[in-house]
Amino acid sequence: MRSPLMVRSRLRSSRCKGFIMTSLAILVAVTLSAPAVFAAEGDEHWSRQFPKPAQSTQMSAATGMADGTGAPSVRRVKWHDGKLWFAGVWEAGADARDLSKKLSNQSWHLWTWSPEKGYEVVAFFHTSHGGVGPDGVIDDFVFLPDGRLVVGGEFMRLVNPGGNRYHGVNALAVFDPNEPGPDRWRPLGRVQYNGTISPGGSIQSLEYDPQGNYLYIGGSFAGTPLELPTRSNAFHRFNFGTGTYEIIPSGPGGAHPRVQRIFVDTSTDPSTIYIGGTWHYLGGNGIEPGSTLSTANYSTGFAAWREDAGWMPYPADFPRDGSSGKADGILQRAGDFIAFDSVVVRDFLIDGDDLWIVGSFSEGKDQEPLRGIARWDREKNAWTDPTGRGGVGRDVFSIEKAADGLIYFSGAFGGRKTEGEFYDGFKNGDPAHCVVAYDPATDTWHTLGSGLSSRVMPEVRLAIHGQDIYFVGDFSHIGPDNFGDKAPADWQSQYIARWNPAVDFIAEPPAVEKINARYVEHIPTTGTPAGSEHWSRAFTAPERNDTRKVTGMNDGIGTPDIAGIAWIDDTLYFGGSWEAEKGTRWFVWSLHPERGYERLAWSGGDGIQSPPEGVKTIQGKLYAYGAISSHSGIGLYDPADNSWSQVRGTYRGQEVVGNSARGGTGVINDIAFDERTGDLYLVGNWAPALEMPDVDHPLDIAAALRIGADGEYHIMGRDLKAEDMNKPVKGIYSIVLDTTQDPAGIYVAGTFNFYGPVPTTHARMAYNVARWDHEADDWRPVGRGNFTHLSELDVDHYPEGLPGLPARTHEPGFNNYSGFLQEGFPRVRALALDKEGNLYAGGTLGIVDRDPDILSRHSRETFGLARYDAETDTWGPANSTGGVSRDVVQMTWLDERRLLLTGSFIYDEKWNQLHNVAILDIQTSELSPVGGGLLREGQAHVVGSEVVHAVRGEELWFAGLFDHAGVNGNAMHIAPIASKYIALYDPTRILDPNHHLVIEPVQPIEAPTGSSSVSKTVELKANLGEGEGEITWYERRADGTFTKKGSGETCQASLRIAPGSGDLFYYVSVTGPDGVEGGKVPIRIPVQ
Repeated sequence: MRSPLMVRSRLRSSRCKGFIMTSLAILVAVTLSAPAVFAAEGDEHWSRQFPKPAQSTQMSAATGMADGTGAPSVRRVKWHDGKLWFAGVWEAGADARDLSKKLSNQSWHLWTWSPEKGYEVVAFFHTSHGGVGPDGVIDDFVFLPDGRLVVGGEFMRLVNPGGNRYHGVNALAVFDPNEPGPDRWRPLGRVQYNGTISPGGSIQSLEYDPQGNYLYIGGSFAGTPLELPTRSNAFHRFNFGTGTYEIIPSGPGGAHPRVQRIFVDTSTDPSTIYIGGTWHYLGGNGIEPGSTLSTANYSTGFAAWREDAGWMPYPADFPRDGSSGKADGILQRAGDFIAFDSVVVRDFLIDGDDLWIVGSFSEGKDQEPLRGIARWDREKNAWTDPTGRGGVGRDVFSIEKAADGLIYFSGAFGGRKTEGEFYDGFKNGDPAHCVVAYDPATDTWHTLGSGLSSRVMPEVRLAIHGQDIYFVGDFSHIGPDNFGDKAPADWQSQYIARWNPAVDFIAEPPAVEKINARYVEHIPTTGTPAGSEHWSRAFTAPERNDTRKVTGMNDGIGTPDIAGIAWIDDTLYFGGSWEAEKGTRWFVWSLHPERGYERLAWSGGDGIQSPPEGVKTIQGKLYAYGAISSHSGIGLYDPADNSWSQVRGTYRGQEVVGNSARGGTGVINDIAFDERTGDLYLVGNWAPALEMPDVDHPLDIAAALRIGADGEYHIMGRDLKAEDMNKPVKGIYSIVLDTTQDPAGIYVAGTFNFYGPVPTTHARMAYNVARWDHEADDWRPVGRGNFTHLSELDVDHYPEGLPGLPARTHEPGFNNYSGFLQEGFPRVRALALDKEGNLYAGGTLGIVDRDPDILSRHSRETFGLARYDAETDTWGPANSTGGVSRDVVQMTWLDERRLLLTGSFIYDEKWNQLHNVAILDIQTSELSPVGGGLLREGQAHVVGSEVVHAVRGEELWFAGLFDHAGVNGNAMHIAPIASKYIALYDPTRILDPNHHLVIEPVQPIEAPTGSSSVSKTVELKANLGEGEGEITWYERRADGTFTKKGSGETCQASLRIAPGSGDLFYYVSVTGPDGVEGGKVPIRIPVQ
C-alpha cells in the first residue's frame, strides 16, 4: 500500500465486511454530532476547498461550481498548463465576461479553474447575444504542440466577436490564442470536408499523433461520402501535413457505432491508435461477422489500429462458429447500468503491457462475472475481472494513472439511487462511492476515504496532476451520508473534489483566495482588409428627414430583395421587390444622383406587376424578366418617355407576346442579345404554347426562344427534360452567346438532362449544360468524362464518361454540396464564356469524386463554380481552391483575364473569406477577394446575400442583402463600413474619408483599486496627414448608438471607470468635403 491513510477494501470474508461496515456506521454517527471528526480513515486527504457558492455570481477560486440554471454537464476534464479544463455544457447563470453579473440563457462550453485565477470561460454562447467559439456542446479537446486547441462536440457554428461567424461547421474547430486577427476560432479542413465531413453527427474524442502529425477523430458520424466499408465510419484522421482528412476504412460497424475515446501510443513506429466506444465489429469487408460472406472481426467496444498492420481486434482470433456466436467471450451489455442497451467503453488505460477498459458492459456467455472494469488477459485472450469482486455496481466514466503509480477510477458505482439508497460500489456489495483506486505494486484496491456523496444516477470524471486527483461530476459533498441542505457545510465539495494521498488537508488546509481573473476581450491587431479604402461610404441608411439624395436603401416595410441592377446613362436601375412605401411594393426602381430613388414599376401602378428575376439593358432600354404574367414574362422600359411596353412578335403568322405561354404564365430566367443580328433570346421554364411543325409531338419544345430583329419568333429545339420524371424539376437559368462565331454559338445551363424527341433515351443525356447545334437544329451536351455518376445502365452509351455537368446533389448514402441554396437539385445559375471557348458555370453545382484518397479528390472536385475546357471537352475546377461555399449568381468579364463573380458565397472551399464578391484570374486560377467583400451583420451564411452587380467603366456596383462593405458592423478594432443594400467599389479612387487620419497613441490609465468607480479625463488627439475634412469624436452608448462629443484635432474624453471594467473606447471619424463621413474608428484607451 502506498499510503497508510488509505483504507484497504479488498475484503476476503463477510466477517471483515461486517466489521468495516460497523466501523463506518460509528464514524458516520460521530460525524453527524461533530462535523470536524472524520467519517472514515483517509478523509483528511480530501481538500474540501470547493464549497457550494451562495449564488452563481459568487463563484471564485475558493468555491465549487454553482447550480446556475442547471448543474454543469462535464463531458471531459483535463489538467493543462496549471489549470483544470472543463468541456461540456453549463448554463452557469453568471455572465462569462463578468462573473459578478447574473445572466440567463448563456451556456458555457469550455471553461477553466485554477487557484490563481479562479474560473475563466473560453467558449460560451448566448441564445440572443451570441458568444465566443462553438454554439453547442464540446465533448473533447486536445492541445497541439504549436499552442492551438482543437475541440470536438455537437455544434454547427463558430462565433468570433468582431470577426467572422462560421456556419456549416461539422462539430470540429480550432482555437488559436495567438491569432492577431479577430477569427481565433476556425473550422479545420475545407467547407465540404471538415469535422465529421458528413453533415450531422457528433465528435466525442480527439487525440494528436506527434509522430505522424495527425489528428485522430472519433464520434458518431457517417464520415466521407462512400459506401461501407470504405467510408470513414465514426473514425478518421486529419493530416496537418497535407491539410486534408484521411479515411481509415473498415472501421467500427454495427448499429450506431460511436468512438468515445482515443489513445495514441507513440512507443511504436508508426504509432498504434487505440479506440474505445460502442460497436460490434470492424476490419475486413465491413460485413457483420455472423454472415458467411464476412471477413470482419468481432471486437466489441475496443480495438487498435496501426498504419502498417491495419485493425487489431480484441480478441484477435475470435471463433466465428461458436455455439453462441458473438456471445462467446465477447463483452455484452450491462442490463442494470445507466447505458443498458449496448456495450460502451467510455475510457481506457494503456499501462505498459496492461490494457484496462472501463464503461458499461458485462461478461460474455459462460464467463466469470465482469462489470464496468476489465483488464486484458493475454494468455486467455479475453477480458477479465481485475477487481476480484465481479467488477462494480454501475457505469465507470474515467480511468487514469497518477504520478505515484496508483490507477484511479470514477463513475456512478456506489452512487445515490434514492435519497437513502445507493447502487452497489463493487458488484459483490463491497462499499465504494463513485471513486476507487488500484495499486499495481501490491495488487490491492482502495476506497478514497468515505468517497463522494452523489446525486441520483451520477456521472463522475477525473483528471490528474501529479498526485492531485480532481474529480468532477454530479456530487455535492464528501461522504455519502452528507446529503441535502442539512449536511455539514465543511463537507461540501460542489461538483469538484480534490484528493491527494500525500497531503493532510486538515492539518494543511489549502490557501485559496476568493478571486476570478478579469475577462480580457480579444482586441485584434490586424489592419483593414486590402482594398477596403476603395468602397464608397456614401450608402449609409437614410435617417429621418435626411436631405441626401444618394444613400443606401432603408428597410421600408420590408427588406429589399434585389434580383438585378443595370446602368443606362447616369441612372442605376434595380429590379426586384421592395415595399418602400406602406402598402405599395416596388418592382423596378432607379437611383439618380440628383433625384434619388424613384419608383418605375409598382403594385397597382405602372409597369410590370410582379418581381422580376433580373434586369438587363439593351440599346438604351431596360428589360425586366421573370414570372411576370402582366407582360408574359418580360417587360420593356424606355427611359426616354418613361413608358412600359410588352415584347411582341409573330410566329408563323400568329401574334405572340413575351414567352408565348398562355395567360402569361411561366418564368423567364435569363435573356441575351446579339448586337450583330438584333436577335433576342429568352430562356426559362414555361408551358409550351407554340407548336413545332411536322413532328409527332409539336408541343415538345424547349423553354428557349429566339426573336429576330423583325419580331419573328423561332422555336429552339426539343424540350430539355428533367432527369427524374418522378421529380420533374427542370429549367433553363442562364444563356451566353459566342458572337465571334457566325452564326453565333449559343450555350444554356440550368437543371435538366435529356434532350431530343420523346420518348427519352439514356443515349441522349446533356446534364445541365447544352449548346445549340445549328445543323441538327437542336440541343447537344457540352463536355464529357464524368465517371463518378456513371451507372451500369449507361456504360455502353458513354464509354468516355457521362456528358454535360452531372451535378447531382443527393444520392443514396451520400451528402453532396452541403449548405448550398438549392440542395435538392443542381442549378446552374450563371454562365460565362472566355475568348478561348471555355465556359464557366456557377450555382448549386459540384463535380464530386469517389476516390478514397481525399487529397487526390481535391485536384478534381469543385463546388459552386466549374470550368469547361474546350480543348479536352471536360469539366473541372475553375479555381485552385476547389470552388466556393455557396451559389455563384452572376458573372461579368472585367477584361479578357478577370471574371467578376457575385452571389451568396462567404468563402472559397478552403475557408478563405470572400463575402459574396470575388475576381477570378483565369490564367492563374486564383480567386481573390474584393476589398473584404459585402457582409450582413449577424446573418452571414444564414440567408443568402444573393449579390448582383453592374460594371460601369472602373466602377463596380453591387446590390443585394447586405449592410456593410469591406468591414462588418461587428468589427471592434477597425471602422465598419455601412453600405445598406447597395455598394460601389472603385479600385482607382480612395473613397474612405478616414484614409489619411492619424491617431496619436493613448497612454494607459490606472483602474480603481477599490470597489467604487472613478472619473478621469483623457485627452485624445488625431489629425489628417493630407487632404481635407472635419474630424468628429463620438462616445458609444450601451444600446450601440453614438453620441457626438466634439470636433477638431483634440477631444477631452470624460470617462467613468468601474472596477474590472477593462479597456474603454472612444470613436473618431472624418467627414470629407463632399459631405460623406467615414466609419467610426475605435480608439482604445487601455485600463491597467
